Amino acid sequence: MRLLDRLRLRLRSLFHRREVEAELRAEIEFHLEQEIAELVAKGLDPRQARSEARRRLGDLSRYEEECRDARRTQGLDTLLQDLRYGLRGLRASPLFTAVVVLSLALGIGVNTAIFTLTDALLVRDLPVRDPDGLMVIGDPARTNSLSSGGLRADLLSVPMYRALRERDHVFSGLLASGRTGRITLGDETVAKPEHVQGRLVSANYFAVLGVPSFAGRTFGAEEDRYPCKEPVVVVSHDFWSRRFGRDPHLVGQRLLLNSSPFTVIGVAASGFLGDVVGVATDVWVPLGAQPQLNPGRDFLSHWDVNWVLLIGRRAPGVTPAAAAQATRALFSQLVATRADGAMDPSLVANPDELRALTLPVAPGRGGLSAVRARFSEPLSALFAMVAVVLLVACVNVANLLLERATARQKEITVRLALGAGRLRLVRQLLTESVVLALLGGALGVVLAFWADVALLQLAGLRRSAALDPWPNLRVLAFTAVVSVATGVLFGLAPAFRATRVELAPALRERSRTVGGGRPGRWPLGRILVVSQLALSLLLLTGAGLFVRTLSNLRRLDLGYRPEGILMLQVDPVVAGYEGDAMGPLVSELLRRLRAVPGVTAATLSENGLFSGTESGTRVTLEGVRPAMTAGDDNIVFYDRVGPDYFRVVGIPILRGRGIGAGDVAGSVAVAVINEAMARAYYRGRDPLGQRFTEVDGPGVVYQVVGVARDVHDHDLRTPVAKRFYLPLRQSPQTASAFNVEIRTARPRALLAPVRETVRAVDPRIAVIDVAPLADNVAELVRYDHLVARLASAFGLLALLLAAVGLYGVVSHTIARRTHEIGIRMVLGAGHRGVLWMVLADTMLMALAGIACGLPVALLAGRAVTDRLYGISAHDLPTLATATLVLAAVAALAGVVPGSRAARVDPSIALRHE
Repeated sequence: MRLLDRLRLRLRSLFHRREVEAELRAEIEFHLEQEIAELVAKGLDPRQARSEARRRLGDLSRYEEECRDARRTQGLDTLLQDLRYGLRGLRASPLFTAVVVLSLALGIGVNTAIFTLTDALLVRDLPVRDPDGLMVIGDPARTNSLSSGGLRADLLSVPMYRALRERDHVFSGLLASGRTGRITLGDETVAKPEHVQGRLVSANYFAVLGVPSFAGRTFGAEEDRYPCKEPVVVVSHDFWSRRFGRDPHLVGQRLLLNSSPFTVIGVAASGFLGDVVGVATDVWVPLGAQPQLNPGRDFLSHWDVNWVLLIGRRAPGVTPAAAAQATRALFSQLVATRADGAMDPSLVANPDELRALTLPVAPGRGGLSAVRARFSEPLSALFAMVAVVLLVACVNVANLLLERATARQKEITVRLALGAGRLRLVRQLLTESVVLALLGGALGVVLAFWADVALLQLAGLRRSAALDPWPNLRVLAFTAVVSVATGVLFGLAPAFRATRVELAPALRERSRTVGGGRPGRWPLGRILVVSQLALSLLLLTGAGLFVRTLSNLRRLDLGYRPEGILMLQVDPVVAGYEGDAMGPLVSELLRRLRAVPGVTAATLSENGLFSGTESGTRVTLEGVRPAMTAGDDNIVFYDRVGPDYFRVVGIPILRGRGIGAGDVAGSVAVAVINEAMARAYYRGRDPLGQRFTEVDGPGVVYQVVGVARDVHDHDLRTPVAKRFYLPLRQSPQTASAFNVEIRTARPRALLAPVRETVRAVDPRIAVIDVAPLADNVAELVRYDHLVARLASAFGLLALLLAAVGLYGVVSHTIARRTHEIGIRMVLGAGHRGVLWMVLADTMLMALAGIACGLPVALLAGRAVTDRLYGISAHDLPTLATATLVLAAVAALAGVVPGSRAARVDPSIALRHE
């Protein structure tokens, strides 16, 4: 109880200071009156009694101090005094306070904004039970991928998942999660169908993750059948609130998903939006209901259809390393079994390569994410850049504090002369700096929220609970630590410099300023400005590299003109079109599309241009299988295309011919190859008339009838890959979802007419996407565009802060040298001479900053080499441009105060002290 009493007394002394002080004075007064009363009772006069009582009791103020010391709140009392004094001083200088707080808010705000996104995308754990116990099996970036044609390790098939689950002994539970493709809520015949985000998951999904239901139930043993007899669905709490207005009667009702009825059995717990970071999942469907969700496709029974990722919860006592080792060993056993004859031989191109597959197994506390893999490198680069911006802001504020210390020199000197300790003054000045930093941090949080909303829009990410830009407790703690550290960082040097003065000279009226420094040495303010300029040059160089990369990507010659092409992607399989029925559908769809006003030509392809879908294989030339090598050196990509594909898209045929209307089923199997394939396989030979066969294919022998120009059709950064094109009409029954390339002068104007044309052919056909090809190409450089814009903004912000700092130092220097300038002008120096003197001093600092910044920029450029395209990290034009921009801004920062100094009246300057 004694400890609690002391704690309660200290808290009361802090928060009820006036009452405690009044009680203390009353207590001392009571003892004084008691002593006076005893002396009066002994016969002394009241006045004499009071004097004697005071003599006996001694110094009463000493008792008060001893009582205060006993409370042990002196440190907090002093801190509160410093805070009150600092706030009064800042309120008395509103312009200084506003400039400092805004500078820090910009620096801290951009750091908080980038950290918020980093936390949401790269750091934040899944909101599930014990996320540390989870392990991800497969490549967590392949969240929406599907691959057919042999076993893989980055993606797994459902049979492989079931085999691993049956034989596993290191996980207490093993779940599967995979893509659903496009999900339409309601019937496709409605005017504006709603598309929702979904995942196909195993029935133990919620049990393994430890996520309860908010209403109804989650999947149970009855949903673990393959296939499900009665399709069911669990909806997210966010989707239930947003779409259904928290309808308490939703459980038990039916929803139409891709025109198939699904019964809602539950609503997931609030705050849980799935295992894919960055994507707010709306609905979860059990794996067994995949045939109903994707009619016409069987993803459940084939070992070579790879589309799921696994998440396991480690059994008690099993370490992550042991779980990974055991899972990889089990996977290798299953692969070896199938490679040795249990699999269809056509699916095993090379058993040795198959056995060499290594299964990725990693900690799964962060879940799955394709966004994480895409953003990790850009966010790291941006985080480094905003840290430099914060340093520039700190240096700028340190200069302002030096100027403020100069103005307060007399005050500081007098306080030192009256007995104040140097450390006591340093603490008081540091308290002011930390207060400024905390104010800047508070404003920075607001700016960070606004910036994160803008960043999500620029990055093309949907703002949702999955990517909430509002900072959480971890982000706020980060901001608080950065703010305090920043306050100490930029306040320490000015505080020590301000209190390091010689009292006698400083008390005289004509004393040097605190920032003057020793003769022959640069003052601290100049050194800080040089460091600002060096850091600004670093950011300007980085921004220039990213901007030039973006320019190179935008000016890249694709080999054809994407303008004037409208891309349409449709899926007729969900409408029941398969096999021989696909050919008549394709012909009718092309006929209707070519009749749309504004359409000049139309063709089709299986993979499309920049659609994200690409097929690869290995080939044998003239019946001879080439030697297999490690890696993808022998991979040849291919596409099945319609008649006049090359003419419609605009790809030149360099030799021979393209795919024509006569290349149909029953005719000679032909192929058109690109220049890269011709160089790789037919060097020194005429490719026309040569034959090749797919190693992993059905054994069809293709005859080369043409050579097409190398084009970029799926990626911009990598070199053009070896590729061949096959006539789609020679095997239309193999097509499923396909793309239509439409040549038109007005792509955006035809979005609605094209959709209506597809609906007129058959309203059941799913239109997956329709967009101008130029938009798909622009999407590939979205992140380069984002990084270039942010890097430019950070570079300009740092340059602005550096210019302000340079302007302040030059102005301060001129103010100190006003008397000298007056003497120079009296001795014959003209206005131009004074201006050149100031500019020379300014450019000397700029040259020093450039000399320090260039080596750092050259070293830092190596860290972003992988993000560049078409230029090196030591690009001379970029370095030269950044240097010239910095020099020009520095000159401008010196011209204004220099011109003002050149107009000073010599008679006034000579009287200046």
